Amino acid sequence: MRRARVRHGRHRRLPPALVFGHVALALTTAAAWTTFVVVGGQGLATTAVALLATTAILGVTMFIRWIPTYRSLTAAGGPGAAHRAPHERNLPLRVVLTHGCFALLTATLASIVLLTER
Repeated sequence: MRRARVRHGRHRRLPPALVFGHVALALTTAAAWTTFVVVGGQGLATTAVALLATTAILGVTMFIRWIPTYRSLTAAGGPGAAHRAPHERNLPLRVVLTHGCFALLTATLASIVLLTER
């Protein structure tokens, strides 16, 4: 695992497998949900919601790993801090929180649809 040194210690970068796994599962989930909407079927809805839950777990894992990097670099500041910062630091807080809110809304609506289909 690659690490970036900053003034106040070491901070882990997000592993590429975690990031790309989250994206791949999100795309697979979108395809499964789209297929469910077009074709129908309880099995497709269940599969899509299960994939969505797995995608959410990866997303929450990335968020939890991202928080210390964001906080420490915000506190460190100073000249050259941005140059030494890992790429994950470039993610704006508002974008990350908005993405999480939309993900939560999507999971809630998908679960409601799944429960009403039964």
